Amino acid sequence: MTLYVPQDWKAVERHHIQFGTTFYRLVPPNKGKFDFEILVNDLEHMYMEALVDKDLEIYIESNMVSSVSQSTEGVVKANRFGTQLDGVYARLTDKSPKEGEFLFFTQGVKLLGNKVVLFTLLSNDYDGEVLKKTLSIVDSVSCKEL
Repeated sequence: MTLYVPQDWKAVERHHIQFGTTFYRLVPPNKGKFDFEILVNDLEHMYMEALVDKDLEIYIESNMVSSVSQSTEGVVKANRFGTQLDGVYARLTDKSPKEGEFLFFTQGVKLLGNKVVLFTLLSNDYDGEVLKKTLSIVDSVSCKEL
């Protein structure tokens, strides 16, 4: 697996042997600025064999529906991203974050053949800069069979 990450972001990789999942936690140089994790596995192991590109918006919106009541938006709106517009993400704003909690909650998904790339970003980036970088990182993910 290959992904392109800003040089000053530390990448921590871990694997769940039983389910075949690879996790990448990307840590910012300034601790507490955001929390970003990418999860990669194949559709079969995730029991998602039927997930296809045209259903990605519905998938993300239903994934995040439990957080809507705590958001200022009141509804989940999925957006396409990537050079091929083959990824989908949604972002919600916490209407009353507790001290030390992140304001923005973002989740997304991208399919790479029979692989699925899921990500979660927790951040305070009012200007969307961290979101832009994370979408670029997810867009850069590629998988090659050995």
